[in-house]
Amino acid sequence: MQGEAVFRIDGERVLPGPLAGGPWNPDEQHGGSVSGILAHLVETVPTSVPMRICRHTVELMRGAPMRPLRGETEVVRDGRRLQVVRASLFDGEREVARSMTVRLRVSDSATPFDEDLMRHDEDEPPPLPDESATLTMPGTGIPGFLQGVELRRPGGEFRTGAPGLLWLRMYRQFVAGIPTSPYVRMAAVADMLSMVAGHLEPNEWLTVNVDLDLHTFRDPVGEWIGLRGLHKNVGDGIGLSEAVLYDLEGRIGRGTATILIDRR
Repeated sequence: MQGEAVFRIDGERVLPGPLAGGPWNPDEQHGGSVSGILAHLVETVPTSVPMRICRHTVELMRGAPMRPLRGETEVVRDGRRLQVVRASLFDGEREVARSMTVRLRVSDSATPFDEDLMRHDEDEPPPLPDESATLTMPGTGIPGFLQGVELRRPGGEFRTGAPGLLWLRMYRQFVAGIPTSPYVRMAAVADMLSMVAGHLEPNEWLTVNVDLDLHTFRDPVGEWIGLRGLHKNVGDGIGLSEAVLYDLEGRIGRGTATILIDRR
């Protein structure tokens, strides 16, 4: 896969490459691939004034197959202060995933803020470990998506419970021929928050996130994205994973994912 991008775009067609592959089924894309390509589609929609994405909500309605899909965008609300964009992926006539993304205008003059009054214990970024780690999944080995991502975690261990920490760096181009924006990079790797505090053995249990909700108050800086989070459930097959999102300069927002837990 040397030099390969995660996706190619040909008109309305969204063409996944091997790096789009997911952990649960070799014929389906990774949730991070889906989240990232939907964010990319949103970024192709023009705005009348400078705007920034502040919320990106992804609905993973069914597995996105590893074959050409049709991408579609619709501006649901368009104004000078707020824009709402729906982006969808279709397999034939069947919608497999969609996002609802909110952009807000960037003020052309400074608004009040007080770092001391807003300060919180979780604002400081956790240390970036020195050593890279590898995540493998039963039946699929290293998922295609993670073959384009460097991953670091304290001690190099996974599935140790909460609180969990991952740092991720996407080092492959996301869409061929197009520079990967900081937001697309973050939207793709933030899907891994569902694994941050996981502790169930993947050879026995499926823990699939069916959505992803990202709220950010600033765009990330640099390539590294940190996820520090928790996982909660009460034993009935439904869980919630949540994580604070970081770059190396500090906190940038928070993400959540609803988790389906099922025996393999």
